[in-house]
Parts: sequence; structure tokens; C-alpha cells
Amino acid sequence: MQDELLGIIRTVRRRWRTKLAVRGALMVVAAGLVVFLASAGALEAARFTPESIRAARIVLALAMAALVAVFFIRPLLRRVSDEQVAMYLEEHEPSLQESIISALEASRAAADGSGSAPSRALVQKLVESAVRRSQEVEHGRRVESAPVRRYAGVLAAVAVAALALFTFGPAYLRHAMSALFLLSRDVEAAVPYRIDVKPGNATVSRGADQVISAQLAGFDALDAALMVRKTPAAEFERVPMVKGDSGGYEGMLFDVSAPMEYYVEAEGVRSGTFALKVVEMPYVQRLELEYHFPSYTGMKPQKIEDGGDIAVLRGTEVHVRAVPTMATPGGQVVLDKAEAAGLTADAEGVLTGKFKVDKDGLYHLEMTASTGDMVKASPEYTIDVLLDAPPTVSIAKPGRDTQASPIEEVFVEARADDDFGVRNLELVYAVNGGPEKSIGLFQGQKRMPEISAGHTFYLEELGLKAGDFVSYYARAVDNDAVSGGKPATSDIYFVRIRPLSKDFRQAPSQASGGGGGGGGGGEENGPNNLSDQQKKIVAATFNIQRDRKTLSAAALRENTTVVKLSQVKLREQVEQLVLQMTQRVSDDPAFKTILELLPKAIGEMKTAEGHLQAAAPDAALAPEQKALQYLQQAEEEYQVQVQTRQQQQGGGGGQQQNRDLSDLFELEVDRMANQYEMRQQAAQQQADRQIDELAEKLKELARRQEQEAERQRRRAAAGQQQSGGGSGASQRELAEQAEEAARRLEQLSREENRADLAQSAQQLRQAADAMRRAAANGEQAGGAQSAEALERLRRAEQQLQRTQTGRAERDVNDAKRRAEEIAQEQKAIAGEVGKLGAPGNRNQAQVQQLVDRKGELEKNVSELEKQIGRAAADMRREERDASRRMSEAAGSLRDNRVRDKIRYSGAVVRSGMAQSDAENFEREIGSNLQALEDKLGEAQAALGNTRPDPQSQALQRAQELSRNMESLGERARERQGNAAPEGADRNREGAGQNREGAGQNREGAEQNRQQGTGQSGEGADQNRQQSAGQNREGAEQNRQSQQDARGQGQGQGQGGQGQQQAGQQGGQGGRNEGGRTQEGRGGDGDTTGAPQLGGGSGDRRPGMGGRGLTPEDARQFRAEVRQMANAAEQLRRTVGKDDQAAVADMLKKLRALDSDKVFSDPAQFERLQTQAADAVKRFEFNLRRKTELKGNEVLLSGDGDVPEEFRKLVEEYYKSLSKGPAPGPTPGPVKK
Repeated sequence: MQDELLGIIRTVRRRWRTKLAVRGALMVVAAGLVVFLASAGALEAARFTPESIRAARIVLALAMAALVAVFFIRPLLRRVSDEQVAMYLEEHEPSLQESIISALEASRAAADGSGSAPSRALVQKLVESAVRRSQEVEHGRRVESAPVRRYAGVLAAVAVAALALFTFGPAYLRHAMSALFLLSRDVEAAVPYRIDVKPGNATVSRGADQVISAQLAGFDALDAALMVRKTPAAEFERVPMVKGDSGGYEGMLFDVSAPMEYYVEAEGVRSGTFALKVVEMPYVQRLELEYHFPSYTGMKPQKIEDGGDIAVLRGTEVHVRAVPTMATPGGQVVLDKAEAAGLTADAEGVLTGKFKVDKDGLYHLEMTASTGDMVKASPEYTIDVLLDAPPTVSIAKPGRDTQASPIEEVFVEARADDDFGVRNLELVYAVNGGPEKSIGLFQGQKRMPEISAGHTFYLEELGLKAGDFVSYYARAVDNDAVSGGKPATSDIYFVRIRPLSKDFRQAPSQASGGGGGGGGGGEENGPNNLSDQQKKIVAATFNIQRDRKTLSAAALRENTTVVKLSQVKLREQVEQLVLQMTQRVSDDPAFKTILELLPKAIGEMKTAEGHLQAAAPDAALAPEQKALQYLQQAEEEYQVQVQTRQQQQGGGGGQQQNRDLSDLFELEVDRMANQYEMRQQAAQQQADRQIDELAEKLKELARRQEQEAERQRRRAAAGQQQSGGGSGASQRELAEQAEEAARRLEQLSREENRADLAQSAQQLRQAADAMRRAAANGEQAGGAQSAEALERLRRAEQQLQRTQTGRAERDVNDAKRRAEEIAQEQKAIAGEVGKLGAPGNRNQAQVQQLVDRKGELEKNVSELEKQIGRAAADMRREERDASRRMSEAAGSLRDNRVRDKIRYSGAVVRSGMAQSDAENFEREIGSNLQALEDKLGEAQAALGNTRPDPQSQALQRAQELSRNMESLGERARERQGNAAPEGADRNREGAGQNREGAGQNREGAEQNRQQGTGQSGEGADQNRQQSAGQNREGAEQNRQSQQDARGQGQGQGQGGQGQQQAGQQGGQGGRNEGGRTQEGRGGDGDTTGAPQLGGGSGDRRPGMGGRGLTPEDARQFRAEVRQMANAAEQLRRTVGKDDQAAVADMLKKLRALDSDKVFSDPAQFERLQTQAADAVKRFEFNLRRKTELKGNEVLLSGDGDVPEEFRKLVEEYYKSLSKGPAPGPTPGPVKK
């Protein structure tokens, strides 16, 4: 028993020591954490220098040793006796009543054997009693269990808190832990913050420019500085560094002529100190580049005096001429640190070579040093490959879906343009979704940046009947000889064949211009909505197939799924319609044809759904178009039956039967139309929001580009050089943002079938190209390119602004159309209410139908009220007057409580109130809706204040007519097989086909046409921002600059390089002694035998001396001439009295072309076509002059760079150029 008592004492001692150990560990961990946090903070303040890490390691080690010694080791080394343990136990367990200490003392006394020792029996009893009582208190376990649990819990909490702090706390805590506890690494490797510097210690050529790059590791900084000193005794000088795209920093040391030391510092962190040694090695003193563009562009070589970065088309050959700082036997151009092109030294010691640009990248020059090694001899320069975008192609006329009888003639005009020429333009059509047939409109033997071509469909020859349709679209290919011709396809359009005897009223959607791709111009809301929706599905599938190459697999699947769901929904609606007809008129033989056609349409829709499910839009097109044919035939049959019943039957019975017949289509289809219109409005609102966002983006881009152009102008004026990549990088960033905006506009253009958005996107892409050229050319030509980019951005912005302005007219017209539809529905309901009769004799089915129509009418009025409110808010900034009247229109609906009246009138009809009361309600509702129409009519009238002025509209039409005339002549010569040779008669590219800068962007009539305002002409003040070929003060201005922009073979015109006189355009037998007549049109050459540049001399009549036109060609060309004459007739109605004679002269010459005899005589056609074209050109030129003078204050509101006295001199200079030289002997060949 005594051993058992001692065991209890030892157990209590062990638990006591465990408590001390846990408490000590808690104290060490908590205090150690505090010390560590303090050390980490000190290291962060010192930016983790090696010295601070070393000191922190020592401090932390001493502190931890002290903590362990004081709080852990010393308490555990304390020795306690058994008596002390017994007293400790009895103090914490009073129930023991000193039994443990008494038993322990008695046992010790008995063991000593002294005389006063108690008897063994007593000792045994005492020990047994102590053990028994100890067992009752679990041998004292309760004494230590609570403190141990408490200390352990606190220790765990501290550990968890420390773990969370290290995990989610500041990064420097983790860096400190790594630096302080990973003792296997030396202090230099433990530094978490460092700056990696390139090239570090290096040897450079004397006079070279050295790029210093720094990459921050472990931290970020807002800026960094390059610290440089040229002698050991000098102070370090600060050179700013620019943050690059990769996150690092770059700085440039110019003209390193002596050894120097440098380091990089950022946020208190310093790199090591490095040395640059200077030796005599060859380096580029001056770099000249000459761009030889691909031959298909027709552009002359462009020389860059102080070269560097390159921004050119793919396939451009760059000729390098490098002047070294010292003699060197050779060198090389290194592309992307891999490919190399050799450089050879000429007699003057200048290194020359060439390489071809195929992809984006970098390049630098290396030269052979005296040791024979290749050494880097230039900085890294950027190569940007400019995109030769595909051509843009569209259907200019009619530009929407149309209807025609089977014997009509339908004129279609296709238009294509490309920066460097359209190679091919064709019109593709199909009848009722059958095999496609293509009609070649233009086969480019000449480089035509813009081509317009017409074709007339003689429907009678196609054997069509009512319900059939003709689908057509245009397809063009550019003449890219480097990457291969890139195709482009327009939207698809439809000609629906209507019966001969049917008097169709033009739908509001047609009257407002409609839209492409199946979206423009169906009939009024009614049965034709079935085919209209199917037409939309066909157009959407066509667009997916057209854009398939640009879509990812996921995007293709998503788009086909959306179209499939639309097809499924329409099929279900047609199935519901068939079910209703089967139930109600299946026995009527008059509807047998309809009941046969609609199931056929359903079957074709199911076939199309299967192809769409398999993501095969090309296979789905055929069944979709067959379904469209069946739907249209069913609709035509429906119209025939309705008209037949109306003619054969009169009175109530026949009218009721007709109403039942109408219910089969109209009630179901009207509901479908309302749902479709709501979806269409939602999509339109979303597109409007995106256009608004892009317009704001363009404003911001234009503002930033204007600032960049101003910075470049100031640097150029101060003679500063672009350094550190700052200006070039900012221009490239702006170019990327412009390209992103262009991509969004192109996507919207495809989704909304909007050609104007595509034009804005093209302007943005050209602006992005100009920005990249500005970044590449630096201060030498970068200012002009920046100004060009700014001009492009502003034009794109103006185009979007016109889109926003046109939106107001669209919204008002749409609201008025819906108001008229609601008023018509209300009138029909009022008529039905008047026929109900006395309350007791009413047909309850008819009453319920009227109540349902009332509910639908109330819903439409509510939606119209919201639509008018949104439109009023959207146009508040541009059309305040119209916006106010639209708000008044919405207010009239609320003030007159039209919705409440419609709802209450439905209750009146249902409850069977007096007939007079119901009719009074209907009259009041009709009066309120009429007031709404009046308000909307006032809003329509208020829009007139913001429409373009007639003179600008006339100029736009004249430009279009001029372009079409020129295209007609060119295509006629092509069909003759005797097109004018390249380089001699090459300047027929339309007014405004001039190239700016490097000759890669078109300026002129087409872009002026887009502006449609007095800004269409470029005056003398604009000449300082754009290349000379852009100005239009005379027949040919600044011709040498224009030739530089044109390229070889263009602008080196006929008989005298651009010395065309204005008076020569209409007479002299078509004699044109210049490259361009007035607005950039190429002359026809000297028809009397003037020598031609590059083409020999002798008598030559261009174009029409070949094989002659076929009868079909003549018929098509005559149809085009008639269209032009009609356009000229419309033009005459818009111009003032002063211009009537000029337009009459135009008309006379155009009508003279409309003859079979003319087209059978090539020489006569050439003469008359030239006379007509010159007449159009003269009129366009004079009209532009008037427009420019009218807007002169706006056009000359530049930034004041050209003083007034110099501006007058510039104007006189251009006037002298426009007059041309005095008549004299025909000049001989010009020597180069």
C-alpha cells in the first residue's frame, strides 16, 4: 500500500510538470510570435536588405533562447519533495483532510525505526485511508486537468491565429518567415525583394543607345528610377523609366560615350550596381528604310529618312540602309532573335540589305566588329504588320426586301470597296431556295478600290408565280496577292412575288427604308408575319454560314442553337394554326390548298431543325427556304380566298364567315406578331445601348488621340526624339482599343444588318493603322499620321452621331405606326360593340372575344406608353422639341386614363349594360387615341429641324451618281476585253480614292458622302493634317504628293502627270490630259496620240476597241443608265435654280446613252459615256465648292498653326494648281 501511495505522489508530480510545460510553451509561442512580428516589420522597413536579415536572425535566435530558458526550461528544472506534492494535492483537494501528508509522514517514521514511531498496523490503516480517499478524488487528476486544458486551448488559438496571419496577412510576413527560418540559404538568396536588371555589366559601342530593363521580383512599384554616374566621384543622376507591357520598366541611355555605373531603384529597393564599359565598336549612326509594298497595292516605294519601328502591310519588302559609326565589313538584320538577313557594305561604307515583313515581331541590327564577332549595333525595333482587311460589300439598291409582280423588272445595285482594289464582284441569286446562280458584275483587270454595279432581274423570264421568291446577295474578293484574295459577302435579301391583280400598300417598315437580311419590309402586321419570321430565320442561318470561318466551335454551336429554337417556336405556332383550321374549316374545299401547304412547311422546318442541331447551317438553308416558299404560297392563297369571299358574299352571314376565316390566321398570327415585335424592340434597345457606349468610347479615343497628336507636334517642333517607347506604346495602345471598338461595330453591323456601322468600323480600322504607322515613324512623320488617325476617329464618331440622330426619327415613326394600329383595332372593336344588340340577346362567345381583344388592346396601350417615354428620354439631348412633344403624347395617355377606360369598357360589355353607355365609352377611347396620334404627328413634324440640309443631300447623291458613272464605263471597257493598261489609264478610281500618308488609306468622295455635310471637302487648312491628294481646290492639287500616295503606275497619268484643266472635261472629244479629272477621276488618256508614261506613244483610243458588248450586256447596261437618269431626275428636285441647267445637261447626256445603237457602237458609247461622266463630275465639283463655302467657318476652325497671311498664300497656290499650265505643245515622256 505504501508503494501505491508513492505512485499517487509521482502521478500528481508528473501532471504538475505537464501543466508547467504547456504553460511554458504557451508563453514561448506567444512571446516568440510578438518578437517575430516585430522582426518582420523591421525587415519590411529595411526592405529586406542582407544586413537587416542577418541582424534579425540573430535577434530572433537570442529572444527565442531567452524565452525557452525562462518560461520552459527553468520551471521544469525545479525539484519538489513528496511532502510538497502531498501538501499541493491536499491544498487543491480539501476533502483529503491531510490524510495524504499524515500517511506519508507515518510511513517515513515507521521506516526510520525510531522509538516514537507508530505501530505498523496504524501506519497501514493511515495509508489505506489515504489511498481510499485519493481514489475518491481520482488521484488528484481534477487538480491539473482544467489548467492544462485551458493552457492548451489558448496555445491552439494562438497557433491558429498565427497561421491565419501568415496565410492571409501581408506578404512581407511570409517573406520574413522564409528569410528568418530557412537558414540553409545565405542572406543574399533570402532577400524576397529584388530587381533583375539587364544587361547588367556590359560592353557597348561608343555612341550607342543602350536600353536598360528592370524586372521587379516580389513587389510592385508605381515607378522606378535608373541611377547613373559617369565617374566614381560624381553623384548618381536620376533617369526616369517607363513601365512596359510585361510589367517591367525600361529606360534609355542615349549616346553612351564614356564608361558609367548604374543601378535601378524602386520603392526603396535597390538593385546591384553595374558597370557599362565603352569600346570602339560599330553602331548605327543613321538608319534609312525604304518600303517596297506588294505590287497588288499599286503603291510607290516609301522612304523613311530616320527609320526604326516598322508598320507596313504583310509582304512588304524593307530595304535597309545603315550608316555605321565606324568602318565595318558587314552586318545583318536579326528578326525576332532567330532569322537574319545579311547586310553588305558598299563603296562608301554604308551597309545595305533587305528583308520581307511577314509577321509581327522585333528586329535589330548587328555589325561585324574588329574581332570578327557580330555585335549588337541598334536598339530593338518593333514590327507591326498592318491588316489588309477583306473588302466591304453591300446591296446599295434597293437595300431591303421588296415585293414585285411576276412581270416586273427589279433593279439591284451591288457595291464593293477595298483599300487596295476589288478583284471580283458577283451577284448570286436563287429562286425559291433552289441552286444558286452567279452573275459576274466585275472581273478586275484594273485595280479598282471601289466598284458599283447594277443588275436587273427580269422576273417574267424566271417563270415565277405568286408566293415565290428570289433571294440574292453580293460576293466580292480583293486582289491580295500575298495572303490570297479575301472574300466578303453581303447580307441576303428577298424579292417576294405578289399577284398581278393585288394592290399592295407599302408597309411602314418599307416606307422607312427597311433593313437587310430578311428584315426589311414585309407587309403590314397580319398573316404575312409567318413568312416574315421564317425569312428572318433564313437570314440568320445565312449570316452564320457566311461568318462560319470566324466563329469558334462553341460560338457556332451557340448561334445555331438560337436559330434552331426560333425555328422550333415558329413551327409550333404553325402547327397550332393548322390544328385550328382542321377543326373549323377542314371540310371547306376552298382551304384545301392551305391545309396542304402548311404541313409541307412544317416538314421542311423539322428538317432544318435537324441540320441546325448538328451545327450545319449550310445544309439547313435549303429546307428553310422551301418552308418560306410554302408559307408565302399559303398566305397568298389565304388572301385570295378572303378577297373571293368578300366579292361573292354580302350581308351578315358572309361577313361573319369572313370574320371566322380571318380569325384562323389573324388572331393567332397577330399574337405571334406582338410577341415578335416585343422581342425585336428589346433587341433594338440593346443595340442602341451598345451604340451609345461605343459613341462615348470614340469620343474618349478621339480626345486621347488629339492629346497624343499635340504632344508629337510639340516634340517635333522642339526637335526632341521619341524615347523609352512611351509615345509609340501609347499609340499602339490606342490602336488596340480602336481595333476592339471596330470589332464590336462589325459584330453589331452583322447582327443588325447595318451598313453604316460597317462604314464606321472601317474608319476605325484605318485610324488604328494610322496610329501604328505614327508609332513606327516617330517624330519624322508620326505627327501627320496621328492627325490622320484623329480625323478618322472623328469621322467614325460623326457617323455614329448620325446613327443616333436617325434613331430619333425611327423611334417617332415606330411609335406613330403602333398608335395607328391601336387606333384601327379600337375602331374595329367599337364597330363590333355597336353590333352586339340588346343585353339579353347577345352572343356570349362574341362578348368574350371582345373582352379578350380589349385586354390585348390595354396591354398594347401600356407598352406603347412605355415605348414613347423611353423614346422621349433618349432623344432629349438631340431633339428637344420632338422629345417634349413625345412626353406630351405619353402624358395624354396617362391624363386621359386610356388604359383604365379600356379595362372598364370591357367590364361594361361583359356586364350587359346599356348599349348607349358602351358606345359612349368606345367613342371616348377613340377620341383619346386620335389625340395621341395628333401629338405623335407633331413630334414627327418637330424632327424636321435636325434633318440634313438639301445641299448636302444633293452633294451626296451627286457623288453616288459620279461613282456609278465611272464604274459603268470601267465595266463596259472590261466587257470589251480591252481595259486600259496598268500605269497608263489607271487613275479611274473615283472621287476621293486618294491614299493618305503611305498610301494605305482612302480619302474622298465616299467618305465625304458618309459625312453628308459641308465638311465633305478638305480645304487648305486640312492639308496640313492630311496628304496633298486629299485636297479638292482644283482639278488636281499637289500632284507629286498624290503620286507618292498612289504608287507606281497610278497617278503617273496620261500626257502630263496631272495637268488636267477644268475646261477640258466636257469637250475636245473626250480629251483628258491628266491623271484625274477634278475629283480624282482618272482621265481617259490622250485620244489624239500624246505619249504615255511607261507605255510608249502613238495613237490610242482606250477601252472600246475590242469585241463589243453582248445583247445581254447591253440590256443590263441600259437598265443601269435608266436608273442613273432616274437618280439625276430626283437630284434635280432637290437642287436650287442655279443648278437646274447643270442637272438638265446631265440628264440630256445620260438619256443619250439609253439606246441600243449607242451600245452597239463602242466608239460612240465611249464618247457619250465620257461626256456624261464629265458632266456629272463638273456638277459634283461645283456643288462641293458651294458646300465648302457654306461651311467655311467650320472647315477653317483649326488650331491656328497656319497664320492668316500664309493661309492666303496656300490658297493662291492651290488655285494656281487647279488652273493648270497654259495650252502648249504636247509634252514628251518625263525623265525620272
